[in-house]
Amino acid sequence: MKAFKNIKSLNLEELKTWLKSFEEKPYRAEQIQNWLFVNQVRSTAEMVNLPASILSKLDESFYLHSLSESQKHTSTDGTIKWLFKTHDSFYIETVMIPTNGRYSVCVSTQVGCAMGCTFCRTAKMGFLRNLEAGEILEQIIRVNWHLEDSNSLSREGLAAKVTNIIFMGMGEPLNNLDNVHRTCSILHQQKLFNMGKKRMTISTSGIVPKIKELVDRNTPCCLAVSLNSSNNQQRSSVMPVNDVWPIEALLEATDEYTRRTGNYVTFEFVLIKNITCTKEAAKELVRICAPRRCKVNAIALNDGDNNSLQTPSEIEIEAFLEIVRAAKIQITMRTPRGRDIFAACGQLAHKQGKESC
Repeated sequence: MKAFKNIKSLNLEELKTWLKSFEEKPYRAEQIQNWLFVNQVRSTAEMVNLPASILSKLDESFYLHSLSESQKHTSTDGTIKWLFKTHDSFYIETVMIPTNGRYSVCVSTQVGCAMGCTFCRTAKMGFLRNLEAGEILEQIIRVNWHLEDSNSLSREGLAAKVTNIIFMGMGEPLNNLDNVHRTCSILHQQKLFNMGKKRMTISTSGIVPKIKELVDRNTPCCLAVSLNSSNNQQRSSVMPVNDVWPIEALLEATDEYTRRTGNYVTFEFVLIKNITCTKEAAKELVRICAPRRCKVNAIALNDGDNNSLQTPSEIEIEAFLEIVRAAKIQITMRTPRGRDIFAACGQLAHKQGKESC
């Protein structure tokens, strides 16, 4: 059986090399990318300015689409979660969050995850494989198809398209940095998606060497770090990555990121009853954030598979926030979206080989 490649994973130079292999003009590569990423075609038949010889070669050599929709669930708050099947029969989930004419998409970067965070359902899946850049990009394209088919409108009253990308679905993005960097580079290209750096956020559990590599590569994105605890003992209890790269090493890496890029870092902070949502944890968080250019996104623990972790009460949350805000730390309490369809932070998971959620 012939091994196909994902056409959306190739960059411009790779497309030119492929075209050169059968003596086609290199300018055809830009035409192909225009059809894939600007027009976001659903079949090669729509590529009307390409000769039949190239279309035939495309069909013989590549997957035009390497994902297929298996399920779609819509939350009462408008959030939509898709279950996509890959060409080799794995399953991933993608979430779209509509907000006043803006459309943010939380994309998966791996099938499963190896990080083992105790509050995250994806961790129970284990790690199965990385997603190619084309598979990450296709999640975004398929959400755009949904917006087009449903006649959705932007805030400006125009035809809606995805406005923000959050690399915070299944997987640890920095453990798939080659493909994530390639994805961001294609999204950022003015002639293709034309997505600004500030509209793409990569979230990591804290892979310290990869944070530095992200800067070295000049990946067009913002950085969010899942801090989630304010001291090493507590962080290690919920995030095994802290045993390898403790908070001190993580903060050194984020300080370097800020110094070299001029960008602030967002610290994600899951509030867990009696662990991270305490007055002492709030004071420790202040000590971490006060000397740094950063902001904090706090979110209450969402329902998962770990019964030993509990969501704090509203009174406990407010007491935590009051301490942090009193210290003039910029902190936002995120409203969970899609909880009723298990689309909220930490809730993405799917048992491979079955289509039931």
